[in-house]
Parts: sequence; C-alpha cells; structure tokens
Amino acid sequence: MIRVILIIIAIAIAMAAGHLLIDEKGYVLIAYNDVTIEATIVAMAIMFFMLTIGIWFVVKAIKFFWRLYRKSTGHFGHKRAMKAFQAWQQALWATLNDDNEQVQAAFKKHDAPSQWQDYQYALLAKSALQQGEQATAVQHLSAMSEEAQSKVPKLWLQADKGEQALVLLETPMQQKKPQSTEIATYFEGLLVEQKYVELIKTLNDKHKQVTWSAEHWQRFFTRFFMQNQPDGQAYYEQLPKALKVYAQQPYLQSMAASGQIKQIQPALLKWLKKGLYHDVSAVISAANEGDLQLTHAIQAQLKKQPDNADLLACLACLAHVDGDFELAAKIFDNINKSNWHTGWTSMALRSYEQTQQYQKAYELAILK
Repeated sequence: MIRVILIIIAIAIAMAAGHLLIDEKGYVLIAYNDVTIEATIVAMAIMFFMLTIGIWFVVKAIKFFWRLYRKSTGHFGHKRAMKAFQAWQQALWATLNDDNEQVQAAFKKHDAPSQWQDYQYALLAKSALQQGEQATAVQHLSAMSEEAQSKVPKLWLQADKGEQALVLLETPMQQKKPQSTEIATYFEGLLVEQKYVELIKTLNDKHKQVTWSAEHWQRFFTRFFMQNQPDGQAYYEQLPKALKVYAQQPYLQSMAASGQIKQIQPALLKWLKKGLYHDVSAVISAANEGDLQLTHAIQAQLKKQPDNADLLACLACLAHVDGDFELAAKIFDNINKSNWHTGWTSMALRSYEQTQQYQKAYELAILK
C-alpha cells in the first residue's frame, strides 16, 4: 500500500513540476451535469494526495478495529468453550460418583459443548430418574435428537415409557446381530409392557446373544414368573433348554407361591436327593401350603445332617404354612444366624410375632 501511495505522489509531482517548468500552471476541469470543479494541477495533485492518504488511514483503521474485534470475540468464545467443557467434565464425574445434585448443578450455569448436547440431556435424565423425578427425565429425553434417543432405550424404560423404548429398539432388533445391551433392554421392555408371548419368542431367538450372568437371569425370571403365576408352567415349557437352568428355581417359587406345591413336589424331591438343599429352601420359603411327603423327605435328610441350616429352614417354613407357629419358631431358633438367608426372614418374623416372641423378632429384623 505504501509503494502505491509513493508512486501516485511521484506521478502527481511530475505532472505539477512539468507545468511549473514551462511557467504554465495548467488546470483541471471536471464537469458533470450542473456541477463543475476547476483547479490547478498543483491544487488537484495536493487534493488527490490528501484523499489517498485519507483512504489509507481509513483502511488501516478498519483493519485495526477488525483485528481487535476478532481477538476479543475469540477470547470470550474460548472462555465460553472452556466453561462449557468444565461443566461437561464435572457432570460426567458426578454421574460416575452417583452425585445427582452435582450433575444438575454443573449444567445450571453452562451447557455442555454443542456437539455433546445429547449427552448432557442423557446425563440429566439419568440423574432425574435416580432422584425419582420421572416427568423431568422424560422432558430431558424428549429434548434429545431422534438418533440419540435410540441409544438410551433403558432410560425410557426406567421412566415408565416401555412402549417408547420398544419403538426405539425395533430398528436395531431387525438387524442380524444387534448389540447385547439392545437385546437385554428389549427383553426388559417386553416384560414391563407384559408382552409375554413376544417375549418368549424373542428369548428363544436371541438368548445366546445376551451376556447376562446366572444371577441376572434368575432375577429376570423371578419377575417374569411372579407376573405369570397362572400361566407359568406353559411359559416354562416353551423356554429353550439353556434358559430352563436359570428359570427353574424362579418358576418353582412362583408355583409354590400360587398354592401349587403338590405339582412341583417331584422336582423338589429330586433336588433333595441331589443335595440341593439351598434351592429347596428358596422354593419352600415362597410356599403358602405344606406337603406331608415333602416334610417326611426333609426330616429324613435332617437325620443325616441335623445342623444343616437349609434343611432346618425348609422344615420351619413348612411348619409355618401349616399354621404351627410355635414349632416353626423353635426350628428357626436352631438355625445358625451366620448361615441365615433373607428369604426365610418373613416367615420367621411372623412365627415369632404369632408366638409373642417380640424380642427375637426385633433382633431378626435388625439382622435383616
């Protein structure tokens, strides 16, 4: 820019000097409609020079203020981005530490970076669910993009929106190899929505792709069969052999709870012969009626192992359901509390209460 100005100045000086050398000032006439501008070449050169300098200063000023603006906006933009990142980081650590109040506090003043907005809503929804605020959780989930919503069907499920969770999982479930978590959540959704026929079919088709532990399968089937006591046997027969291993105990418990202990008596007698005393006690503790043959079989086993806690609990629970609370209380007294199982507690408490042994009931309640 400076070079251009110098060249223009040199040209202007040359033009003015030429006329001065010949003692002729010369003039410049500019006429446009009714406007006429007339000046000597020297005066015009000076005016042109001043105009050029003025334009140069204006350009430099514009550049200066533009750079200043860019620097200031960049500074504040960077500061906002840092605060957004810090809020996101704090909320993430708070989620890992189950600090729900801190999760909400982190996002009160600053949102997460724009590319992580869906994650922010997911964290807030999870936090709200853990605090029992289902309506708030649904609002956060609804604020997520459709693609992101399909990634958190379990949160929809926890918000009592099982139907929405199933809708979101329809597409991934149609794939050849859906993810284990998607299949597991689909199982849960079908159970919550009480779509048992479809659940049994899906269990047969997809159970090998789920990585649940034996304990998780048993908890799942406990819920399933307790919801389906009248039809439990029909559903149990439809399960694949690999799942019956996990489903048998919950199934027998539901049968015992529904007053069908005589139907499951052969299975319990087999367990007794195999020495599966803990499994037998888990089933009998859910019963609401007794069985004489089963009682005799347990007594026979107790003669061989008089101190076995599971066998004693079986006998006590059967005495309880037969209404012999005094006998049940005496047997519960003989069980070593270090081997106590929480499944026996409700019957033991009622036995103590019925026999007015309130101190023992209190001590057992504390142990529970």
